[in-house]
Amino acid sequence: MRHLPPPPRWFHGPLSRADAENLLSLCKAGSYLVRLSETSPQDCSLSLRSSQSFLHLKFGRTRENQFVLGQHSGPFASVPELVLHYSSRPLPVQGAEHLALLYPVVTQTP
Repeated sequence: MRHLPPPPRWFHGPLSRADAENLLSLCKAGSYLVRLSETSPQDCSLSLRSSQSFLHLKFGRTRENQFVLGQHSGPFASVPELVLHYSSRPLPVQGAEHLALLYPVVTQTP
């Protein structure tokens, strides 16, 4: 039996957009979390705090089943790889060019 690694601590599962904003409202710009999309639960969304507001970006998938963020992102094999890449580089998304994924908002373990 193959053991899957535990999900990253910044993955919050089925979290609403409003709840994501509530969590991020206590955080500084560059804080982020990943959650399941409310509109299409098979997809994930990145919720991010900018200096003025919140951004919610859905991860896209290529035909090869790789993950992208926005139109100018390179393809990545997994969401954690994509998050790691953009933790040290500006996001390739209009309106977020000056932001990197700096501060993961981790789930609270019971």
